[in-house]
Amino acid sequence: MNYSTDRPIETGNQDLLGRASFSKQLGKAMYEYNGKDGLVIGLFGKWGTGKTSVINMAVNEITELAKNNENKPIIMKFAPWNYSDKDNLISMFFQSLKNKINVQDNEELKNKVGKALSDYAGAFDALSLVPVVGSGVAATILKTLALAKGADLMEGADLDKTRKILEETLIQVEKKIIIVIDDIDRLTNSQIRDVFQLVKQVADFPNVIYLLAMDREVVRRALTDVHNIDGNEYLEKIIQVPFELPELKKSKLHNIFLNKLDQIIKELPDEVVWDRDYWSSVFRNCVEPYINTLRDVNRMINTFQFRYGMLYKETAFEDMVGITTLEVLEPELYKWICNNKEAVCGGFMHGFLSRSSNKPDYRNLYYSEFESLGIDPDLAISCVSTMFPVFANDVNEYQYSYQPTLNIRSKMRIAYEGRFELYFMFDLDDIKVSRSVISACIYEFDGDVLSKTIEKINEEGNIVYFLEEIRSLVDKIPYKRLGLIASVLLGLQGEFKGENSEKLFTLSASDIVEFLVEDMINRLKTEKEKYEIISSVIENADITGLGIMARFINRIELAYGRLAGNSEEKDKQIISLEHLEKVENIYVAKVRDIVNSELILDRNEFNNVFYLWKCFDKDGVDAYLKGLFKAEVNKLKFICAMATKWNSTNGSGWSFYPQNYSEYISQDEVYNMIQGFDKSKLGQFTDIEQIKLASFVLNYNKNKRDRVDEQEVLNLISEWKTGKEE
Repeated sequence: MNYSTDRPIETGNQDLLGRASFSKQLGKAMYEYNGKDGLVIGLFGKWGTGKTSVINMAVNEITELAKNNENKPIIMKFAPWNYSDKDNLISMFFQSLKNKINVQDNEELKNKVGKALSDYAGAFDALSLVPVVGSGVAATILKTLALAKGADLMEGADLDKTRKILEETLIQVEKKIIIVIDDIDRLTNSQIRDVFQLVKQVADFPNVIYLLAMDREVVRRALTDVHNIDGNEYLEKIIQVPFELPELKKSKLHNIFLNKLDQIIKELPDEVVWDRDYWSSVFRNCVEPYINTLRDVNRMINTFQFRYGMLYKETAFEDMVGITTLEVLEPELYKWICNNKEAVCGGFMHGFLSRSSNKPDYRNLYYSEFESLGIDPDLAISCVSTMFPVFANDVNEYQYSYQPTLNIRSKMRIAYEGRFELYFMFDLDDIKVSRSVISACIYEFDGDVLSKTIEKINEEGNIVYFLEEIRSLVDKIPYKRLGLIASVLLGLQGEFKGENSEKLFTLSASDIVEFLVEDMINRLKTEKEKYEIISSVIENADITGLGIMARFINRIELAYGRLAGNSEEKDKQIISLEHLEKVENIYVAKVRDIVNSELILDRNEFNNVFYLWKCFDKDGVDAYLKGLFKAEVNKLKFICAMATKWNSTNGSGWSFYPQNYSEYISQDEVYNMIQGFDKSKLGQFTDIEQIKLASFVLNYNKNKRDRVDEQEVLNLISEWKTGKEE
């Protein structure tokens, strides 16, 4: 994994921002400057805009121009860091310059300029009353030498005289000295003042050129603060030649950013897929407004590379780029999104408020909130609306086409509440089944491997998550695999355990399978294909699968005005009437085959199967029940199978509708049978069947609106088992 360093470039060949030409001209201008007076050049640019890179390229150009010049300029980069006070700064400066001169090959320069510089520095140090700071030998040599000469030097020190000698010497040797001071804007206010006083009062010598690099606004504020004057006027007095760093072309910056993104994606072991239109919106509203410098690009790319390398299989590329940009470059907005999941992803209460007559004015609410946080509200609203459709709807800011929840989930978007935290906390615990396993189920596994994989997912308690993921991806399932996947799901559906209880209306795994199978069938384009997959699914289904198909077939029957239907809905007639009648025959044959080989009264969905079977084959049902009812216990199991589950905010329970069973056994007969049944033989019934029997007794002759409390049911069962029933 390669990270983008923040190290400045050295040569024009490395330039990506179109600064090479400007840098060459700057270097050429300094090299060709032939004035004898000192010169101070200011290079102004915002933090991160590449000032140091421009300096490096300019110095490189000077070196190139002077390669055949025996009297090459001396170039010294002076870093004014870690000094204790102004006098210590001056000592550091002179020592750095003297060291630079001492390494030159020019003996005349070392003898004349070196000596004159030492005398001037010594006089300056001798007159200073500030004690030596022992932070290192280099910073204190000159003061040590001066102090070693004792009181004589203190008495004979003549700063003006030694300065004049130094100036004359610099003119005589005709040696150009270029002093570069970078990152002035990173110093404290008082340090910035000291640097400018150094340039103005102490080191303004002939043949010396200063190149000072800084953010104009930062330095202006600092000088204004410490001098209590107009900082711009102060700068104008010091700097004779100001250069504003050319403004970056956004197009170049964007190209660099996109090229770096492209490189990251190419290095991933798996293919990354993105939505071109959505990516355009994310880049325009969530990335481009916040990237202004190459440093911004590098910081964002480094963070993105780390995040996405860990999570690319479980997150959307577009959203990860967008949210990472905010994390790095607009952290306050990033924190706001992280702390306001319901506002951006929605939820039950949020949806309720949004639909109420007292719906808040979200746009003004969020606008004010962003302003109070120091966030540009217009940019923020546009950005958040792009990634979060719920938020966009609330503020009436539509940046992208409507995205249904299943589509958002299928693409692993940040707007899906089930993945939201993953984008912030790197917590993969919420990903119950990896997207790679889900993809293999959709595209690769044969029937046997698919079945075993789903069984394992169910055993681990993650079947609801898996089914909802598959449903969100139903449009991706290849045509030729629709029948296989539907058949496997229906074949295993009876074993599925779990429900989605995050919503007001709980959905069981069976409910989700039903919706999923219907989605898969509706995907098919031709009537013939739909008929073939429906018939194939029925032929391969067990009793639970037949229950799901019963509801599906019944909806088609109703669309034709058949069974309980009284009007036609042609758009829901997904197969022809001729094929519908063939489906009925296939269904009946499958039911008969199952009931002849196993007892199915205690299986889920029996009541749905029974209803449709009775509609298509009443004689067969009558014959089946006649044989079944020879055993009294089967009559009670039949009633249990006819029970209907109800749910409310106060709990859940079981209801019994006489019209579903009274043709075969009366309500009174059932009640008397339960009451007269030997309770020591309750073990013949499952726990849920016992609850249904107790519910029947407690509901007997009561108003339909009355709901039997769950605790009452359990108390009655307890009385049956202990023999305390009156």
